[in-house]
Amino acid sequence: MYGPRLARNRLEYINAGLYLFATLVLLGVFVAQLSSQPKSGLVILLIALALIILVNVHGLVAHVSGIDCRLQLMELDLQLALVEFAVPVVQTLGSILFFLGILFLFIQVRSLFNDQI
Repeated sequence: MYGPRLARNRLEYINAGLYLFATLVLLGVFVAQLSSQPKSGLVILLIALALIILVNVHGLVAHVSGIDCRLQLMELDLQLALVEFAVPVVQTLGSILFFLGILFLFIQVRSLFNDQI
């Protein structure tokens, strides 16, 4: 809404494509969890979460650069501050926490099974 039309559309399409790819990887995670090797699903989940983190960071950069880095516009438009800045930041932090939780679970399960072998 605030940036040049060609740059805004290109970045939005790239972001939408990356979200679609991350969603397809998450679908692969659910299929892998149904296999006989559920640990492979955890590894793919870590990859999918890393992609989601990258997509959210890319979205944040795209939105900030889409308004030509004029952050003073956020004082005038509350929707701009919430949607274009706060949502990608909160979603990135949530994805990082989820990634760390799954990583620590994976490490704990791996050390548990290595101790029993």
